[in-house]
Amino acid sequence: MRQLFITGTSRGFGLALTKQLETENTQIKGLSRSRGDFRGNHVACDLNQTKSASETLDQTFAQANWQDCESIIFVANSGILKSIDFLDHLSINDIQNSLTINLTGSFVCLQRFLIATRDFQLPKLFVQISSGAALPERAKPSWSLYCSAKSGQEQLVRTIAKEQSYAPFPAKVVNFNPSVMETGMQELIRAAPKSAFPEVDRFIELKEKDQIKEPAAVADALANLIDSYDKLHNGATYQYSDFLEPV
Repeated sequence: MRQLFITGTSRGFGLALTKQLETENTQIKGLSRSRGDFRGNHVACDLNQTKSASETLDQTFAQANWQDCESIIFVANSGILKSIDFLDHLSINDIQNSLTINLTGSFVCLQRFLIATRDFQLPKLFVQISSGAALPERAKPSWSLYCSAKSGQEQLVRTIAKEQSYAPFPAKVVNFNPSVMETGMQELIRAAPKSAFPEVDRFIELKEKDQIKEPAAVADALANLIDSYDKLHNGATYQYSDFLEPV
């Protein structure tokens, strides 16, 4: 039996993942602040509340059915892109909420996952959903919070991969960049006024030219990544295009 834990399953990419990865040999637990459109095994978990989120993760892992478990996968998908604006226009709450959910949340999820599974001698995989926004050349005005968090997530994965080389039963931790896909986040981007986001026209154009992928297509690629566990390099960053076909 394959055990999967996915954050941000109420809608968008997280919801698409639950549909793509669901099989008779898979148990999925979706963690998100609200159930939303997810109809599976849901656990209420608000990553903006760090202490309670940590406790919820511990309880979720403690209650998991590890009997006959063949592999364990955690997909850290939760994230927000707001507020979109220049840094000197953001409130302290904007800064705190964004970095807590996007960056601190990844630290907490990865830490609790490693602690809960460190004595298991079986395939263990933590996938951090990243973004092109993590790259130095993709820095965007008005995205200081999001770009910084995504860069931090990627570096977190790389450092923990090195730490896992010292673990008796190491887990694999990788980044996955889904590229641009049609989610509520994209709608938020396109609705931003140009005064707050000078590069908004590019995203409107991508939509008009039908160059934005659907979450289901990206979920297919991530499913192929998970199936390629033995070939994954610990700490690596993979792209959507790397897994368009089964490996």
